[in-house]
This record gives sequence, C-alpha cells and structure tokens, in this order.
Amino acid sequence: MKRTNFRNSLTMGRNYLKDFNYRLFVTLGLKFCPRTFISILFLLFYTSLFVCSQTPNYHQHNLTCDNWKKESEATVGTCTRYTKFAILRCQGGVSNLKTISEQKSRKIDGVIFCGWPDKYFNPITTLQTLRNVKLLSIEYGVMKEISYRFPEMFYLQSINISWTRLSYVGPKTFKRIYNLRILDLRWNQLTHLDSPLILSETIEFFYLNGNPWNCTRNLKWLLTSGTDDIVTDFRDLLCHDRKYKERHLLTVINYKMALKHTCQKYEDLKNCTCSMHHIVPKSHIPLYTVNCSYLNLYRLPAYLPDNTSSFYANGNKITDVSPLRNNDHYRYVDDIHLDNNMIESIDVLEGSYWFEHFRLLNLKGNRLRKIPVYALDNALDDNPHASLLSLSHNPWYCSCKFAMRFREILNKYNAILKDAWNVTCIYKHGDELKSSKVMSITREDVCKSRDETKIHFLDLLNVVLASLILFILGKLAYDYYYYKNYGRVPWIVMKLP
Repeated sequence: MKRTNFRNSLTMGRNYLKDFNYRLFVTLGLKFCPRTFISILFLLFYTSLFVCSQTPNYHQHNLTCDNWKKESEATVGTCTRYTKFAILRCQGGVSNLKTISEQKSRKIDGVIFCGWPDKYFNPITTLQTLRNVKLLSIEYGVMKEISYRFPEMFYLQSINISWTRLSYVGPKTFKRIYNLRILDLRWNQLTHLDSPLILSETIEFFYLNGNPWNCTRNLKWLLTSGTDDIVTDFRDLLCHDRKYKERHLLTVINYKMALKHTCQKYEDLKNCTCSMHHIVPKSHIPLYTVNCSYLNLYRLPAYLPDNTSSFYANGNKITDVSPLRNNDHYRYVDDIHLDNNMIESIDVLEGSYWFEHFRLLNLKGNRLRKIPVYALDNALDDNPHASLLSLSHNPWYCSCKFAMRFREILNKYNAILKDAWNVTCIYKHGDELKSSKVMSITREDVCKSRDETKIHFLDLLNVVLASLILFILGKLAYDYYYYKNYGRVPWIVMKLP
C-alpha cells in the first residue's frame, strides 16, 4: 500500500510540474532558492500522499462483490452506506438509493453495485445525486449496455465494470468524465468496439482483457495511433471467434496489417482482395487468401504474398498457366481457382512440382479440349494431398483413344474428380458431331464409323466356324447311335487304309 501511494504521489507531482513548465521551475529553483525548492517538492509529495490515502481501499476491507449473493441485502436489493470508508455498496438492486439525502450523498467517495439487476445501466439517473464520487464499480449482473453517456463528472477517477454481460460501449460513453484515470472493462461480453473510446487525457490504465473478442470483425479501433499504449493489457487480449480462437489479438492485427501493406505495394494486387483465413496452431504461421476474380486479367499476377495458400482468379481472360510451374510465388499455393477463363491447355504443368503437390485445382468453364491423361494419372497417383480437381463445362473432344483413357481416369479418381459425371465431350459420329457424358460413353460411340457395314467379315467367319462345329458334333452323335444299335461303323472309317 505504501509503495503504491508513493508511486501515485510521484505521478501526481510529475503531472503538476508539467503544468507549470517544470523545466524552468526546476532550473530557477535549484539555482536561486534551493531550500525553498526542496520544501516545495516535499510539500507536493505529502499533499499527493494525503490525497492517495483518502482513496478508499475497499478490497482491503472486504467491500468487493465476492459472494455478494450470500449477503442479506441481496435478497431485498438495497444499498448500504459505510461511513468509515465513505463507500456506498448496493447489492442486487438500488431500491433505497433515492432515500439517501443529498448531504450524505456528497460525502460518498465510492459506489459499488453488486449484481446490477437490469439489462441497461443509465448513468444519468443512477448517479444523479452522486456527482462527487471518485470510484464507481459494477460487478456481476445482467447488464448488457450502458444506455446513455455519463454526465459531466469532475471527481470520478476510477470505473470498474466487470463480470457482467456488457456487449456494447459507445465511443462517447465516458467522454465527459474529465479526470478519469482507471477504466476497467475486463471479463464482460465485448466482442468488438465500433470505434476508439474517447477518454480523458488523464487516463493511465485501461483494461479490456477477458472479453470474447471477435477478430474477424473490424479492428480499426485498436489501430488508432496511441491506442495500444492506452490499453494496458493490450498484449493479453485473445480472440474467441471460431476462426482465430485462442490466438492473440495483437498477432492477428499485425498479420492483417502486414498483408494489407504487401497487397497495396504491388501493382498486380492493388485491385485484389487479400485476407487471412487461418493461423496455424503452435507455429502461428498465417495463411492468406488472394482473390483477383472478375478483374479482366489477361495473366496471372507475377507476385503473391508469402504464406498464400488459396488464390482465386475466376471470371478473367487468363490463357496461360505456366506461372504455376515457373513462378516460385505459386510453388506452395495449395488451392488455385481459375473458373471461367480462356485456358486451352495445361500441358505445361506436366511433371511440375506444383502439379504433383496441389490440393485443389478448379478449371471449370475454360476451353480445354484435351489433356495429357498419363501426366494427370501420374500427378494424382503421386499426390496424397489432392482433394479436388474440377474439369466440367469444358469443350472436351473425344477421339477413340482419348475418350476411353479419359473415362478410365475419371472412374479411377472419382473421389478427387467430384464433377466427373458433369464432364461432357463432343465426338464425331459419321458426319455428325454428338455430345455425351464421358462417364457414359462407349467404345462403339467414338470408335465406330457410321458408314461401316453392320456385319463385319470376322463376324461372318465366326458364324461359319460355329456352324461347322455344330455339324461335326451332330455327325459324331449320329455315327455313335448307328454303331451302338446296328454295329455299323461310318463309311469313311471303312475307306481309311
């Protein structure tokens, strides 16, 4: 306690000297009136020490809200005035607050509300007769919102609102508390702030820890110049949303700011949307998503931020996918979305590192007609990470050889090629071009020309041979019957030498 009072005394003395241009004051004091100067310093010290000693230490005298429900006053919802400590303690309600005379209210230095019973706290009506309080504490209860801004208060120095359901605080809620030094909003239900709180220049401690911060929301209120210095426990704030759960809010902000700066720095990415979609546990490595869809691009961007795992460039006019092979910025990008572009071939990806390690490749709605089937087979067979490859809505052309091999690949990797039944191809049947699903196409559809005869020579030969076999078997049965019944052997046997 003495150490705390000493520190507070020095702080108040230092602030006092600043207000009177303390540099000039110290120089002149030491030079011309050293004894007087020392006396003034001691006077300031003991004055501030006296002021600090007048601040009620309600923790020491068990005037907090711990176990407040067990108190007899909690069932009635009344306030009790502790004259010795100049403290007013209300438990479960404020039914008798208005009965306290104005004269007694002026002598109250601190107000403690335990278990605020309403969803809203109106500081105007509640503190109407308590304008001289130096300390305000609201602990526990169902309070969700401070309905109005605090009125003008010149003596209030410390506000503690903890263990409530407070989920919203307006930016100007505490604006007119002119000498506020401590603001404690820990252990409530705050998920975000719309904008930075406007606080007095006298603020020294501002606590926000223990709230379920949603780091997917706008965090500009924490990026304002000097905010991280005002928030005392800034480095202890944790995210509680599903995306960044248990990650430090400061870490999330730093990653988001670095990504934003990088994407604005490079011309290729200025119109793209860059976002962080995950932070890897333990290693805390950020994973980024870059979306350059529908920007009328003719080529893939030459640069992507490090740790980019997903890239979108749907609805553009891209024709070349060679950067996936040659550009190191794409080497570790897991997911590539290139729907509805003008890609005619991906042969260049054959044997590349990316093609053998990708997780997702979306090529729907392009201009692919053929694909190196053997290369696709090798890539998918050697890639344990592949989870999705989309090839539908392309003008595939099925020749006899390609169609059968392509159908085999679609069947073999149907767990990865999830749109296999939507892959259609065009094939030539005689003079006509027909379209069919590759999965249901037959060899006769693509390998048999229309003007071919219905009966082939080999088919006719097979029929003749089958007829001869049947004739021989029949003749053998006939001869056996005659030999057994009449004892005659076939005439051809008698003619043999």
